[in-house]
Amino acid sequence: MSIVGIDIGGSKTIVGVADENGNLINKKRLATLVNLGREQVIDSVKAAVWGLLSDYHMSSEDIDGIGVCCGGPVDAERGLVLTCPNMPGWDNVALAKIFSEEFNAPAWIDNDATVATLAELMFGAGMNVNNFVYFTVSAGIGGGIVIDRKLYRGSNGNAGEFGHQVVLPDGPPCTCGDRGCLESLSSGSSIAKRARRECFDWPSTVLLHWVDGNPMLITSEHVSRGAAEEDEFSSYIWNQAMNYLGIGVANVVNILNPELVVIGGGVTRAGELLFEPVRRVIEKRALSGLSKIVGVVPAALGDDVAVVGAITLAMERLGLVGEGL
Repeated sequence: MSIVGIDIGGSKTIVGVADENGNLINKKRLATLVNLGREQVIDSVKAAVWGLLSDYHMSSEDIDGIGVCCGGPVDAERGLVLTCPNMPGWDNVALAKIFSEEFNAPAWIDNDATVATLAELMFGAGMNVNNFVYFTVSAGIGGGIVIDRKLYRGSNGNAGEFGHQVVLPDGPPCTCGDRGCLESLSSGSSIAKRARRECFDWPSTVLLHWVDGNPMLITSEHVSRGAAEEDEFSSYIWNQAMNYLGIGVANVVNILNPELVVIGGGVTRAGELLFEPVRRVIEKRALSGLSKIVGVVPAALGDDVAVVGAITLAMERLGLVGEGL
């Protein structure tokens, strides 16, 4: 028995093949070339999966199920991506059907943060936790909620959109159409955009040196590295973003009273440069009775959390894992 997982992100896509126990046999990472259009991205994902199967002398007949995840609201029951703010043109896309027909196997889709939460519940930091929340901080910001060891999906399957809580009214525009959302202030893409926009006001910043004077090459990784090296501009951008992230997490702590906050996504590669200020803001802004009992930890599954989540989604639908365990 083999399970395929597909994690389509705004900047990168990871595909993987796992056994019936959820152990990754092989995976491949590729750039999500959004600018080339939806069909090109989907075709590249198909080719990557076929390549993984070929590497292990497998065919579509060896696939028992396919889990797919991406950012933004989805309709899991109909297998649709409803919209994807970081990927223009991805509206009402029948991804489950597309991959099911390509590989002649059942396929299911869900939000990337939702399935990452499921993966951390079954295989990661939440294995022995009754109530926790998951934040993904990458190109965008999303989340998931576990209550009494059950994933809370909400009325139409889209609970946990933590990135679209407004933390700064009249703040920068967000891809969702609102202003001042957490995602517009603390996501990897928003950190990079702000650094690119303001870097020439700080001509001595090391960031311009690292990108040979081309601000369009600045990434959030550059900013976190610059902050770690105490570059004044990088620290200014990074610290404001982490302060807003801490506010967003503290809001969720106040509302849901979890015993654990798990944070994953590419921006967490910054390590304690992210976690220390977030913990500090929670301690300051969340109610004391709640902040004192909540832990804040990185996703145990690291960069693989979403693709393992997609695999876990398929395993759940195939009856190989179950919530509440």
